[in-house]
Amino acid sequence: MKKLFATVLGASLISLFAGCGGGGGAEIPDTPEGQAFQYRTGVMEAVAYKVAQLRGMAMGEIPVNQELFIKHANDVATLATMIPEGFIPNSAIEGSAALPEIWTNNADFQAKAMDLHNAAQSLAMAAQSQGFEAAKGMVQQVGGSCGGCHRPYRRRQE
Repeated sequence: MKKLFATVLGASLISLFAGCGGGGGAEIPDTPEGQAFQYRTGVMEAVAYKVAQLRGMAMGEIPVNQELFIKHANDVATLATMIPEGFIPNSAIEGSAALPEIWTNNADFQAKAMDLHNAAQSLAMAAQSQGFEAAKGMVQQVGGSCGGCHRPYRRRQE
């Protein structure tokens, strides 16, 4: 849990510093909406890192480490439950990729966050009980659940 907290905290600090001064980006307001934006950015960056590690192992791009594979899958499952907390009403501040549909179709958004949790949980359980080789094919489902939410609820980067 301490490592998960450190990962989220580190990602949040990176986001905070990237969004302040000199970078040409909008300054993040010191409001509950700005804090929600910073929080969700940190959580999403941690999820992206963890999923990239899972994918890298599954694709043979980085060395397989069974224990780390299980840990990353467990961490993604935990982080997925934290995602909705970062989407408080009216927190689509300047620089946010969040689309208004998150709030107008919040039940579906919440369900998609739970889909990510369930996919990562299934992956972690399979890896722990059956091993990496049996579970590695499930990484695509985890990534697909990320895209299942990003397509309807995240502004495309130009």
